[in-house]
Amino acid sequence: MTFKERLREEIEYKGVLIKEISAQIGISNNTFLSYINSRNVMPNVETAVKIAKALDVSVEYLVTGEDYFHNEKTMHLKEIIKE
Repeated sequence: MTFKERLREEIEYKGVLIKEISAQIGISNNTFLSYINSRNVMPNVETAVKIAKALDVSVEYLVTGEDYFHNEKTMHLKEIIKE
């Protein structure tokens, strides 16, 4: 999974609108959409941190897909679903 795929997945999971996150972090909707829709467009570090905070995930998770807290939360949710 890529940054843009994880970003899209988190937005859908949280049920937030692009315009809400864009306004919260202080960038235009078009700029934010470029991170989701364009090839090889990545935010700068400062913006990536703001995005991660707005979505309540780590930058590490958005970039690599690996993050202890996020992985633990996902495993716990999968266990609940099985029951």
